[in-house]
Amino acid sequence: MLFKKKLKFLYGKWTEFIKSADAGAHEAWARGRDERETPAHTPKKVLAKFNSFKQGALRSMSMQDSDEPDNSDDVPKPDETYNIDIPGSTTLWEAKPRPTNSSQYYQFTEFAMSLNELERDMKGQLCPTDSRLRPDVRMLEQGDIDGAAAEKTRLEEKQRTTRKSMKKATDGWQPRWFSQGTNPYTKQEDWLYNGGYWDRNYQHLKDIDIF
Repeated sequence: MLFKKKLKFLYGKWTEFIKSADAGAHEAWARGRDERETPAHTPKKVLAKFNSFKQGALRSMSMQDSDEPDNSDDVPKPDETYNIDIPGSTTLWEAKPRPTNSSQYYQFTEFAMSLNELERDMKGQLCPTDSRLRPDVRMLEQGDIDGAAAEKTRLEEKQRTTRKSMKKATDGWQPRWFSQGTNPYTKQEDWLYNGGYWDRNYQHLKDIDIF
């Protein structure tokens, strides 16, 4: 049985927050908005985006007027002038402010900055193939841009050479932790995990570069 009754209204901005409001509260807010006088300076694009809320769709809203310069390389900033706030809304998710040094780290969030963090006691626990051990990644983390670029080129050339030698091998080459087979859930051909990765036995890995 299908129910067409609207229960919730979701709205927000992908760079800022997502909120939830009762359908009734949203409809009351929309009626009140229509009755209020629309500011004369409101861009047509903004009005169109406001009207799109009547469809009950969750949209990411870009409030930049077409006459303004394109700052696509900058981190998007919310425009408080056009933020909506329906009374009684519940905040489902809210973006954490970026660290003060974010501009020095490719505008990353604090979480993104921590993904390549390498603690001293982690080196003995990580598999040598872990991307955090890549020499080019480590140089990039340390701010050596030129060294990282050169190391990346060296690694890519080594990968090409290795791939050629694998194709020439008469006995073929089999991945260590995955093999092709039928996925028991999708019934489609897929790469299936063989197990053993967490055994920490990396003695027979192929020649790779670690930091």
